[in-house]
Amino acid sequence: MQQRSVIKNFFNALTDQEEKLKNVLKQDNTGWMLKGAISELDWYRYNFLRAEEMSAEREEYYYLMQIGATRFVNLALKARPSFDAPVIMFVRHPSTSIPVLQILHALGMIEHGRRIAQSIFGGLGKIEQHNDLTFRITLPDQIHDGEYFEKVMEDHFRNESRIHYEKLFESDVVRKIRVEVDDAISKLVYPFMENFIGYDASPILDEYFFSIAYAELQSKEGYDSFNGAAKFGGVEYRTYLIALNFIISILIRHEKFAEALVRKDGKVKLENILTVTSDTDGFIESMVDAVNHFGRHVQDFRDIGLLEARQVFEVLSIGRSNLDLLENPGASMPPLVQSSGQGFIRCLTGAGAEPLKFLLDSLRFHFPSDYDRNQQTREKSMQCGLVRILQGTVGSLVYRENIKLKLERRLLTDVDMIVIEECTGTVFLCQLKHQELYGLDLHAKRERTTRLKDQVAKWLVAIDEWLEVVDDATMRATLRLPSTMNTPNFKRVVISRHYAYPLRELQLNVDTAYANWLQFFNAAELLKTNEVGQPSLPLLFERIKESSAPTGPVEYEREPRGQWVIDNLKFTVEQEEPIVKSGNSRAA
Repeated sequence: MQQRSVIKNFFNALTDQEEKLKNVLKQDNTGWMLKGAISELDWYRYNFLRAEEMSAEREEYYYLMQIGATRFVNLALKARPSFDAPVIMFVRHPSTSIPVLQILHALGMIEHGRRIAQSIFGGLGKIEQHNDLTFRITLPDQIHDGEYFEKVMEDHFRNESRIHYEKLFESDVVRKIRVEVDDAISKLVYPFMENFIGYDASPILDEYFFSIAYAELQSKEGYDSFNGAAKFGGVEYRTYLIALNFIISILIRHEKFAEALVRKDGKVKLENILTVTSDTDGFIESMVDAVNHFGRHVQDFRDIGLLEARQVFEVLSIGRSNLDLLENPGASMPPLVQSSGQGFIRCLTGAGAEPLKFLLDSLRFHFPSDYDRNQQTREKSMQCGLVRILQGTVGSLVYRENIKLKLERRLLTDVDMIVIEECTGTVFLCQLKHQELYGLDLHAKRERTTRLKDQVAKWLVAIDEWLEVVDDATMRATLRLPSTMNTPNFKRVVISRHYAYPLRELQLNVDTAYANWLQFFNAAELLKTNEVGQPSLPLLFERIKESSAPTGPVEYEREPRGQWVIDNLKFTVEQEEPIVKSGNSRAA
């Protein structure tokens, strides 16, 4: 049987298993299973992040819970047009936890199976069908981790950012404030209806936790995706960011209140109070006050009213009207889940995992024309950023923007940025690629990485064609090179915003380099410590090439053989054994 047919059968088998779970969710008329699923996810995450040792089994289980919970929210809200109860609270008990965890785990395995099938469809490994409901998936003996160096670089700068903020929070002034904060939390929290939580407000807590949330949010990918003045549905991007910052701050604050109540009253269990529900109208009113208060510290901020705040709430939450946001396996968990028109569930995991990706995906969903229009401004932002980095690294450079390359009036391509260093005769021909985050969404990953490779390949072919055909005078006039410059040494440089590793699959010549934004920035920073000579474009080019794969390809760790069972569906995932070459060998 052909691979495509087997993959289709596998997808159908997974969907059939999901249908059984959907029928269970349809019986939940109050929404207790939805609330229970988010509570179980938050409770596991809370313990997962505080575990002293992390086993592969715990990591796998948390991964399954994450992708399973997102699907759970999607299916639970689709199962019924509404729940009988606008909000719901209940004490965690095996009678409620066990059935919810069983569905969560099953949905996690189904989503994992879909992600594997997407990988097989993209050419990674093969799948066999042994009977109607038994499948065997075999992965290659080696799987390159193309993202490895970019993830290491991202982790490095995120850690540097956290260290910076930790030093700020360790100052004498902040330490004093922290004492006041801890004291206020302890005094303001109280048991509500014996097993639940209540607490009063305090300005010092609002300010403190908003700062904590800002330090966390600005270190995540996507924070600077748009200029703050860009509008989506008439509301500025900076307003959405401030609102998201506020939501994260209240969830961080709530976690601290929950911990304080458990210390204060031993009868209250933390797992019952980590995930709570809120009244929608009251929350939106408080969001207006908070956004306008904190927005006054942001340049060019404009106050919002209830209408704008409700729009922002709809963008930053998931409800029955925007469930398409959760369709793809690996979609981002939202920070707020609308269980009804009157109430919503606060999701700590959604606030801590990929809140910015959810925001960007939601903006694209709700305001597609605004999103497309605002995307056009990103190239200019990257151009300005590139100039700022180079001006602080290499002196005496000349810049040209948006140069069109034509042959006989036919447009071949354009060059986003040209950087000229006359003293070395070096000319950077730069293509700048701003991108969308794909997170755990393998379908989006394949589409966006394929598009990147195709676009860059066409650009390089067009550049080579143009340079080969045009005469010297046309070349100089088009690129606006200084008249005193000798024969230029062209370097083709592709700089992407988030990921550049797919370009390794292209056949690139020695005069072509690529990097994502952090790798490019890091290459410029390394140049400042260069001991060989003065910083120059040729030396920067070398650093950029080194940054893409400094030690060569990196392989994923070998995949242990695993069997996944969902009711009567079974699939195994295993990796081929490495081929052992025969003959003599010698140690290097």
